[in-house]
Amino acid sequence: MVGAIGFAQLFPSSAFANSQSISSAQQQAAAAAAQLNSLGAQAARSLENYDNAQATLSKVDQDIKTTQAQILQTQGQIASLKSLLTVTAISSYMNDESLTDLYLLLNENPTQASVREEFLNTTTSSQADLVASHQAALQSLQLQQNSLKQLQKQSIDALTKMTAAKNAALTAIGQEKSQLSSIDSNLAKLVAQEQAAQGQSSGSGSGSITANDPLNPSSPPADSGVYANPLRAIRSLARERIDQGVDYRGYGPIYAIGTGVVLSTYNGGWPGGTYITYRLTQGPAAGLAVYAAEDIKPLVQVGQTVTSSTIIGTVYEGFDGIETGWADPNESGETMARYAGQFGGSNSTMYGYNFSQLLRSLDAPQGVLQNQPTGTLPSQWPTW
Repeated sequence: MVGAIGFAQLFPSSAFANSQSISSAQQQAAAAAAQLNSLGAQAARSLENYDNAQATLSKVDQDIKTTQAQILQTQGQIASLKSLLTVTAISSYMNDESLTDLYLLLNENPTQASVREEFLNTTTSSQADLVASHQAALQSLQLQQNSLKQLQKQSIDALTKMTAAKNAALTAIGQEKSQLSSIDSNLAKLVAQEQAAQGQSSGSGSGSITANDPLNPSSPPADSGVYANPLRAIRSLARERIDQGVDYRGYGPIYAIGTGVVLSTYNGGWPGGTYITYRLTQGPAAGLAVYAAEDIKPLVQVGQTVTSSTIIGTVYEGFDGIETGWADPNESGETMARYAGQFGGSNSTMYGYNFSQLLRSLDAPQGVLQNQPTGTLPSQWPTW
């Protein structure tokens, strides 16, 4: 009895310590996710610089090819003009001089000064000017080609540097993702320990976790009616930040949340161009639109009816991961968070937070908050 009483007296402090550990792990996860977001922004800039350097080099290569073609064309024109001058000179010479000198002219004997002088005298000034003009153009093209080759070397050097920066950024992201995965794994263990400890407690409300607490993965999910977890078949699923919606990593099939109609599958403003949206037609969010974007290969078409059993796309292991959340149901091509002016580039929004709550209610991992969610929801908006 004494031992049992002693354990009961010690348990609250142990539970409190475990709660503090969970809170610390959540802060670490949020910090790691924020760092991952920062690295993602750096990587995006590196990729943009890499793409620009590659585009510049491609243009320089094309300009060199064009200039080389112009040089060959101009050289051909000069050769044709010189041939024309020769014919003109011979024709004029034949009218005034002997066949002996003509023979010397045709054989271009450089020792016959009189023949060479006559050749020059019989060419018209306009023809000679035309040759000089083409020769000047040729010289200009050759100078331009030399400049382009120098620019080509500089472009190759720049592309090499941008490639190294891109690879370094992607490596840093991989390392940060590994750290975040380790933190999430530790957090899951701590939550499991707390749940086990609660199972041994006397059932008093003072130590219980608040139901539907979106910041605590162990809180019981709300009843979401006809909806199902769209991420249930994605392998190596890892939660990331909450922003316009919720970001994740992983690969595999992604489902529709519930019954609805596909509104779009593409939007060039998103990484990779994938932006699948569908308007829900059943359940508490009927009339609202859901989006799933970025590293997804769409498997549905506009106008198609989907259900919670419909695979809308395949998530692949790309650079950007995926993002899912509330889309503007008016088909503006925007998320609700951006449409409502809640999103500033990297912050957590109220629409993203609300969608994270919905996913949590469906037993999907919730996203990581970056800040107190920005903005508010309309009074009629469903909560979870």
